[in-house]
Amino acid sequence: MDTKWDIICVGSGITALAFAAQMVARHPGKRVLITEQHYSPGGYATWFRRKKLVFDCSLHKLSGMREGGNLKRIFEGLGLADELEIVYPTVFFAASTGDRDDFVFSNDYSSYKEQICAEFPHEREGLNQFFQEVESHGRNGYYQFQIMNGTFLPDMKQMRHAHKHLRKITVKQAFAERFRDPRLIQFLSAIGIYVGGFEEDLGYLYYLHVVYATLTCGNAYIAGSSQHLSNVLVNRVRKSGGKVLLRTEVSRILVDETNHARGIETSRGNFYADEIYINASPHYALANLLPQLDCLEPARVKLQSLKPSWSTSTLYLATDVPPEELGLPHSETMFFSDQGADASGLRTQCVAENLSEEAFEDAFWRASTMEVTNYHKLAASGGNVVCLNVLDTMAHWPPPDTDAYRSKKERLAKVLLNRILRRKPGFEGHVAFQEASTPHTYQRYTNNYVGAGYGALVGTDTSSHLFHYGFPIGGIHFLSAWVAGPSYEAAFGYAEMKVEAYDPGGRPSA
Repeated sequence: MDTKWDIICVGSGITALAFAAQMVARHPGKRVLITEQHYSPGGYATWFRRKKLVFDCSLHKLSGMREGGNLKRIFEGLGLADELEIVYPTVFFAASTGDRDDFVFSNDYSSYKEQICAEFPHEREGLNQFFQEVESHGRNGYYQFQIMNGTFLPDMKQMRHAHKHLRKITVKQAFAERFRDPRLIQFLSAIGIYVGGFEEDLGYLYYLHVVYATLTCGNAYIAGSSQHLSNVLVNRVRKSGGKVLLRTEVSRILVDETNHARGIETSRGNFYADEIYINASPHYALANLLPQLDCLEPARVKLQSLKPSWSTSTLYLATDVPPEELGLPHSETMFFSDQGADASGLRTQCVAENLSEEAFEDAFWRASTMEVTNYHKLAASGGNVVCLNVLDTMAHWPPPDTDAYRSKKERLAKVLLNRILRRKPGFEGHVAFQEASTPHTYQRYTNNYVGAGYGALVGTDTSSHLFHYGFPIGGIHFLSAWVAGPSYEAAFGYAEMKVEAYDPGGRPSA
């Protein structure tokens, strides 16, 4: 087995796969090795199967998939269109509330604006301001990589305004200044689920960019689950002469006496390269993979203040008839709690005061928004599959493999199932299979810090996100959502930036 490579990627998360596929396309002949401890590549962009059913491990909605979108441009540059079937739903999401079930929001930005303004005419002044901010500050945030490489020139007046007035406020604070209707605030805040943030801690500027990416630049899904995308990227790497070694655990990164990376030690032996790209939680990398050098202490200190996103608890369901026949006609539905704005206060109190498990369960499982994806609507060949997702935290979960943990998983399944049964009683008696996952599940399979499903939370202070700047060990680079930001589009965009920074002579630029 070859041991000398130009580039080694530790971990096969979607950012590493996107990076490797773009690297071999732009620099033919570069020899890339990817190692992965599990039997499937992709990190969260993967699946699992039960009884011929296909369950996607993450909500694989892709933003930026229409004209002007970054992801569409990157996909076209890689020639992925011929290998992927892209599904463009007409519905952004349907909204289920305690008294109404007929809010169905368009996936077209102009139509979405008209719908929201028509539904909440008394909030028109605030909505006009909000949509202006999406189209200006959200747009500037969306093209951040192009701003950095000089291919997109923002309006500097807008940038100064955002820096002065919007950079330090949360979504909750911004909405409190613009709106009064709690239902409108619920509907708009739900978009933060896509990046693992609640309105009380997600930065408003970043949120505006998410809205722009998702609605203005178009969102879509990949038929065949996100695993299909991961497999296509793996094949690109292998066809170029690279390798993707599955079931290969990295025990440490080798560093020479000059503090420069020289390779990795794995369960299959040592592999050598001068450039190592880590697609894993930086907390895990510094604690378990890199040598315990004094020069790394500043990076460790910065990581202590790098706030993780929320994790996810999920109930995977299969029904004995298509979910559309049971009252779930759309690909995505947001189930809003009757407690509305109170949920934010409940979550904040739970975390600040470390309240009881029961209080956490009420705040995160019952009071917070539940996102439901009808995967059968997107790809019927995968079975009658539905996924129920709530943002969650490991803080109130007992250790895995204990009776308390198993009992809590049963409570989770019951709570989430009851939430859909109350609004969609047609599901009663038609659930043929169910399986729950928790923050511990995500940590177990990805080594992600506290099971954070979206990497770092993008709040109002992003200084700690730069922990890797001036990293003291040469040849070490970080990929993943912890530096790129959450979402598939962020993964591909950041990967593109890292490839552009690579010197064809074999050394990355500063």
